[in-house]
Amino acid sequence: MTTMSRSVTIPHPRRGRRALVEDTRVRLGLHIKAAEQAMMAAKTEALRGFGITVAQYAAMLSLYYVPEQSSAQLARAAAVTPQTMATVISKLEQKNLVTRHPSSDHAKVLIASLTPAGEALVLRADEVARRIEQRMAEAFSAEEREQLTEMLARVTAVLRDEPAVGQ
Repeated sequence: MTTMSRSVTIPHPRRGRRALVEDTRVRLGLHIKAAEQAMMAAKTEALRGFGITVAQYAAMLSLYYVPEQSSAQLARAAAVTPQTMATVISKLEQKNLVTRHPSSDHAKVLIASLTPAGEALVLRADEVARRIEQRMAEAFSAEEREQLTEMLARVTAVLRDEPAVGQ
């Protein structure tokens, strides 16, 4: 593991193109956001032919891995708000890709499951989504992928005020 530098100064905004280039190099959030936007654009385009959004795909894939989940569980898995997931599940239900039934533990909680059509669709959609993940993964060596994964987990932990794994 590499040594962590704790003494970084993020400069105040300055004027000029050169200052912009220099300053944005140290603002990690800009780089993380650009990578996320590029990935989301690629997945949005790839999933368009299946008639589903990235959030719908994420919810369906989560249900494929772990059937019978609540909307709150799916929201966490798809990294969206509970309100967004309620809309996502409703649209999937309208398309007959998901069904819902009351939880046996909590009557007010609805549990979602994939329909056979939903299961078939998510498996087909995953073929194209995995190609995007494959392209990203192939841009790095195995060691670099592991380091990147660890670094992104550290960023997430820092921003959530959680201890980083392995720290």
